[in-house]
Amino acid sequence: MQAGRYVVVVNTVSPDVIGIDPLAIAFTGGDVRILPYLIRAMVGAIAFMCGDIYAAFNEQGVMVGFQGWVPPGQLLFSTSEEQRVLLRDFNSRLSEKAKDYFPRACELNTYWCNFNFVAEEYQQQGISKAMTDLAYQKAKSNGWAMALATTHVRNIAIYNRLDFELMGYRNMQSPFIDWQVWIYVRRP
Repeated sequence: MQAGRYVVVVNTVSPDVIGIDPLAIAFTGGDVRILPYLIRAMVGAIAFMCGDIYAAFNEQGVMVGFQGWVPPGQLLFSTSEEQRVLLRDFNSRLSEKAKDYFPRACELNTYWCNFNFVAEEYQQQGISKAMTDLAYQKAKSNGWAMALATTHVRNIAIYNRLDFELMGYRNMQSPFIDWQVWIYVRRP
């Protein structure tokens, strides 16, 4: 198993593959069928415009995991060009009510993890740790704190094992679903 920094484009992502979490329901206005369009837009923005993609591949060269990180001061979908090009397919499917809720940009003063995905059959093999360690090397060399959020209780133990510290918990509301979020930080 190898983990390294690679640029990847996710051509198809099924909601069944990543599981439906409440944040996905909130961001899609309850229509999770359009989730693959959002994921493609986010991965494209991170890979080609504002961040870093770390990926893990099996011995056959099949990608089995990836993480997407955005450095401090960078904004996901911050320009009208990014919104027009990357979010076009997603926005064309989003209801008007959901367009009012979906955030246009998110700036954090951390190296922010938007994605931490490992295929189910490859979980608990150190893949997420290997990718996180690569991201940590970059964060440490730049003096950045790393941060992420999870909406699922099963991930709490994972992020604790990856040396992240729980900073807080909050109940969130959207017009489509109420959801919980745990925020984690790892300092250099």
